[in-house]
Amino acid sequence: MKSPTLLLGFFYFWIMEQVNEYELIVSQGKLPWWKIIIASLFFSSMIYWFYVIFITFYKYEVDDINPKYIAYLIKYATLSLAGGISFSITKNILIDIDKNKLISVYMVGPFSRKVTTVVPELEYVSVFFNNKEQYEVNLWYSKNKHYKMYMFEDSQTAFEFAAQVIKKLNIDLLDATKKGNSKWIDKSQL
Repeated sequence: MKSPTLLLGFFYFWIMEQVNEYELIVSQGKLPWWKIIIASLFFSSMIYWFYVIFITFYKYEVDDINPKYIAYLIKYATLSLAGGISFSITKNILIDIDKNKLISVYMVGPFSRKVTTVVPELEYVSVFFNNKEQYEVNLWYSKNKHYKMYMFEDSQTAFEFAAQVIKKLNIDLLDATKKGNSKWIDKSQL
């Protein structure tokens, strides 16, 4: 039997091989605390509704239970589950330009689902100053769609990150930090 450290070491290297396979990883990051609380309330509600269903079947004979009542309980348990999932889902994007693959990884807690598609035509990366007093870096594609990549407290760090992204993806950089005065940054200056 293999020792646990050997298995953990193998698992670590397997993860590193999986991560290094991709050109760029765009992570949504951690969920805000308020979303975690709302998701917890929805999941707690779901548990409550399933508990009521269990107690109903435990206390009464199947012939004595109104089917509309059970349908009502299942409906609210399902709505609670859907609400919990919608507030706790995170999305990470893995972009491999060489293989023309875009992998979207949707995660809810320890559960995940990967969806592989073709990389859309990536247009440019923009850096702008948002309403939260932070510099946001976005990856734009298909004219008006974008991935929110990361937010930074200072512009220098945001532009350093954006420079790394445009070098990997070989696309342009737009400086939109001053509202109404956007300008394209020359790659050779970075």
